[in-house]
Amino acid sequence: MVILFFHPNLYPPPPAMHSRHVLLVEDNSSVLRTLQRMLEEDGYTAVCAASKQEMQRILASEDGESLLACVLDYCLPDAPEGEALVELLKRRIPTIVLTARNDLATREQVLLQPVVDYIPKENPAAYEYTLRMLRRIEHNPGTRVLVVDDSSAIRGYLSQLLQRQLYEVIEAANGEAALAQLGSDPGIRLVLTDHDMPGMNGVRLCSEIRRFRSQEELAIIGISSSQDSSMSARFIKAGADDFLTKPFNHEEFFCRVTRNIEYVENLQALSRAAHEDLLTGLPNRRSFFERVQKQPFPHALAMLDIDNFKQINDNYGHDIGDQALRWLGSLLAETFGREQVARLGGEEFVILLPLDTSPQPLLEAFRQQVGSAVQATSRGELQLTISIGAATGQMEVSQLLKQADEQLYQAKLAGRNRVSVS
Repeated sequence: MVILFFHPNLYPPPPAMHSRHVLLVEDNSSVLRTLQRMLEEDGYTAVCAASKQEMQRILASEDGESLLACVLDYCLPDAPEGEALVELLKRRIPTIVLTARNDLATREQVLLQPVVDYIPKENPAAYEYTLRMLRRIEHNPGTRVLVVDDSSAIRGYLSQLLQRQLYEVIEAANGEAALAQLGSDPGIRLVLTDHDMPGMNGVRLCSEIRRFRSQEELAIIGISSSQDSSMSARFIKAGADDFLTKPFNHEEFFCRVTRNIEYVENLQALSRAAHEDLLTGLPNRRSFFERVQKQPFPHALAMLDIDNFKQINDNYGHDIGDQALRWLGSLLAETFGREQVARLGGEEFVILLPLDTSPQPLLEAFRQQVGSAVQATSRGELQLTISIGAATGQMEVSQLLKQADEQLYQAKLAGRNRVSVS
């Protein structure tokens, strides 16, 4: 494999302004319409050109100033040998090359340039894969990848490949430095580690990482040039998710990185679905009870709900009711901290407070804050009131919740829009 090192300035920076505008450069009208439809169904705005000249006109206009990426047909009527690609890379626009030309020479020529990816049109899944890569371009900025290798040249090479797809790359020269980096940065989602390093080798590093970082938190890809047939098994048994043998080609590298990043993201999405309330983003009942068992006693626990919530749904509509719940959830998280609140269901929320001061003043201040706020909705202004019941003491959470529920009932009986504490 030929390894070329490109200057870092050739690599596109993360797209600015969170644009979802994608430039499509394709002279086949059928392909262009298909791609445009697929992108727009996924929420992107397609800006279309059928030639290099049209592409240049778009790049010189306002549309060319805020592009997320470009999907480029490599062979155009006025640029048959990929001349349009040079201009896109010069402008630092993340570019996916989609082409019917799939000979080995063209493939190697394209992949030696800092493109996001190379996708042959002959693949039946080419359009879906193109859309998948656009999503990655959108989401990769801020996704951190740790590259571990004692060779600065190899670290630089792997980092440059990752930067093509806009990953945020961190480097470590040995296993000890990698563990220190992982210990201070919980946001790392992928580790690429060589095996043959002085001190701690890659297999040992995998084993150490898995002592404190699960597969739900990050993926590990082992890399080695060893001819030992057991190397991949040794990595995977030590906790790695995948393995690459040097030398590898760019496409294999990109495919394995994408697959492992998406695997971690999918596991985290499943975890969020199990522990988060989908409407408000707050912890749900299950998550709250799992977490509260780990908290030291004593507690103060408060339950609250929106007064006359059914009337809001009946008079304003359920979409406005949902808006009110989201707003209240956001205010609870901002006031008390996201980890201390949860949505139990319906219009009911719960707050866990340390019992170092009386909860009454805090809860009363929050009740007044909610009651004084006016929300603008599509059906006019909306003003909420809430009732709160709270219980304190060193007892099981289930007992506290029962007492808080009783106090909430007392607050309702007393006329709503008030706090009742046992």
